[in-house]
Amino acid sequence: PSSAVAACSSNAATETTMHAITVTALLPWTSFAAPRSAPRCRQLATLRTTRPLCGLREAGDEAHSSKKRHMALMFGFRGTGFYGLQSQSAEGTPGQPTVSDALRRALLDAGAVLPSNFSPLTRTKWTLASRTDKGVHAARAAVSLKMETLDSQLEPLLSPLLDTSGTLPGQFEPLLSPLEPAERAAGPPPQPRLALTAAAVAEINSHLPPEVRLFGGCTVRKSFHCRECASSRSYEYLLPASALGGMGVAEFDAVLSTFEGSHKVHNFCSGLRGKGWGCWEHDGESWPLALDPSRRQGAAFAYRSVLFCGVHRSVVLRGQEHLVLRIAGVSFMLHQIRHMIGTALAIAHGLVPRDTLALALRSPLQVDISPLAPGAGLLLDEIRWFDLGKRAEDLAFPPSAHAAAEAFKEASLYPHIAERLASEESLERFLGRMRDSFGGAKHYSAADYARLRRVNAGLAEATLPGHF
Repeated sequence: PSSAVAACSSNAATETTMHAITVTALLPWTSFAAPRSAPRCRQLATLRTTRPLCGLREAGDEAHSSKKRHMALMFGFRGTGFYGLQSQSAEGTPGQPTVSDALRRALLDAGAVLPSNFSPLTRTKWTLASRTDKGVHAARAAVSLKMETLDSQLEPLLSPLLDTSGTLPGQFEPLLSPLEPAERAAGPPPQPRLALTAAAVAEINSHLPPEVRLFGGCTVRKSFHCRECASSRSYEYLLPASALGGMGVAEFDAVLSTFEGSHKVHNFCSGLRGKGWGCWEHDGESWPLALDPSRRQGAAFAYRSVLFCGVHRSVVLRGQEHLVLRIAGVSFMLHQIRHMIGTALAIAHGLVPRDTLALALRSPLQVDISPLAPGAGLLLDEIRWFDLGKRAEDLAFPPSAHAAAEAFKEASLYPHIAERLASEESLERFLGRMRDSFGGAKHYSAADYARLRRVNAGLAEATLPGHF
């Protein structure tokens, strides 16, 4: 193909008409251990000269060995059929293929990773920027690794996100708020970045199943850590407009915006609540505690910052209007976004008073108002690596990679998610369970909510300044 965008767009456009492919069949579970038939030094020297991105070597490349460069790759995938993104080991788990297994096998087959470096993962410094649950999708996932490349497989990369004057683009201002603008750190000019050529991206894609697509890659500094350096992550949730019950879109957007800011999220994720705190009593009434009400520092782990939460736009799929919900934050806890969506839907259907949401975000009390929404509608949309001190992106992929990712999302992910929500009726089953049994969470009566408000008010009056 003439470009990565054309290749990805073409693949994405044909995916929606293809029959389902069994992912397990695409990932034979064979050993990836390095062969021992030749001395390691001789084998390594041969592979480093001849293997990198097979079929892409140009005239003169044979005279130069490949270089192991620290690279970051952007890729997307349909999570259906995979057991999440992250592998538990370099060889994977038989019968439980992950997206990482498919991507690492493609890099191995393309010569971007040597057999001698395939295992353990530390050999290539393989680091994923995020994790996704089983069945969850991604438009722009990322990984950093030590990757075998030839000079002819790279081209100069000019960051589209920061001009030469160091002006901060407007879309990154929310990342600085409420912090004061920082002076750009003084120091030597950054090293020029290199990006994978379209031919190199296409070669790796030829070894990937159609459910997984590589969009681009670029060099990063030696100390770059794809997960720890990430400044924010953005997710999307595709929701049929009919799921709102009788609530309007504008009102639903206002409910979602309640999550914005820094809050305690123990009531909106899995596995974060403490045990043994007992109940808080006030005027003869009590309510269970989920966190220690006397120690703010001890509950710092319960805080998360949400930069944006609301209705981003609407799309028409399968003849039905769908809302694209967007949730951006610094980091998220297990199942946090799905619990947030479930809570907003419970409010939309009149099962939870709207004021209880703000109470549950502030209080250490245990408030069960967040049924778990289906994972089929969730996708990881984007990750940013913004350095607040330098007021610049630490990592920025080329525009062609973002264009290919958008094409893949529009042509493959959105239709696939809408089809799954309709054919599997996962959302309809969830809404039915929520109305009947609140999806496993507790059904509170009007009297319970009134008692909750009174106990929480007493708790707020009794706790010391600087604590809860």
